[in-house]
Amino acid sequence: MSFSEHLQLKDGETLRLDSSRETGFMGNVDVDNYSILSADGEVVGKVEYTVDTAVKGLKVTYKVVQTDLEGKTVLQKFW
Repeated sequence: MSFSEHLQLKDGETLRLDSSRETGFMGNVDVDNYSILSADGEVVGKVEYTVDTAVKGLKVTYKVVQTDLEGKTVLQKFW
């Protein structure tokens, strides 16, 4: 299941990757930032998707946060 299936996107909305970075003392956390684009190409929201691979045990946790243009959280999920 792709992380985008967890989002609350309206018909015609798409994602555009804006940036990617690694954090954590061993580069074990990947953070991708996306813009949500309307069918007209206007930015209508943001998404931050985080993949955290635990150094001990290699357990992977995922987090997605969807916000509107005012920065209000629309959706936040962990799995």
